[in-house]
Amino acid sequence: SVVQNKMILFSVKSRRWTWDIDTIDMQMISNGVAELLTTTFNCLPVKLIRTLKIVSCFGSQIEDTTIDLMNLGQQVLSFDVQNELQLAVREGILEKAGPIYQFTHDLIQQAIYDLIPAGNRKFLHKTIGTSLLKSAADNQTIHILAVDQINIFCKDSILSPEERSQYARANATAAKFAIAASRFEQARSYIDTGIKLLETGHWDSQYSLSLDLFEMSASIS
Repeated sequence: SVVQNKMILFSVKSRRWTWDIDTIDMQMISNGVAELLTTTFNCLPVKLIRTLKIVSCFGSQIEDTTIDLMNLGQQVLSFDVQNELQLAVREGILEKAGPIYQFTHDLIQQAIYDLIPAGNRKFLHKTIGTSLLKSAADNQTIHILAVDQINIFCKDSILSPEERSQYARANATAAKFAIAASRFEQARSYIDTGIKLLETGHWDSQYSLSLDLFEMSASIS
């Protein structure tokens, strides 16, 4: 196995997993590593693993400001996660550079994310996204993070008319922010999602929103 062959080791000194990248064919042993990490992480304290699951929903890294906003309403987690994040750093699962917490390896992030039951993942993304959207105000970075989370939930989900309308508007706003920053490919994704979320008779019931989305679409074509 990768452990017996010393391709993956836990360093007591640095308190983190170390990898022999020259020896490991990541594609060949990814399942074995994931199984090892899953077993290890299942032994972590409950609050810590719940915190890490939230962080894993953002990919490889998350900023302090995002964590603080989620903490503010305590809609995502009912406890202060800062202590848990510091513990994750001490355990070598995360590392901190300035305001950013980052997983020490992509396989660790994926193993943590895979611990979230498949049926719960999309709803967790929705909870994170709606919580951040309420706190975003005019913060463009937070708004875009929120929409990214919401759009994961929206894919292949059955939405209420209210949700479709709210998320279409949120995507339109995210597209405007992306265009202002000259991130046109990102803007295209938000525009296309916003258009898909419009009602069947949107030119009658959602005229202004429809006009915004289609005008933005034309402007970056």
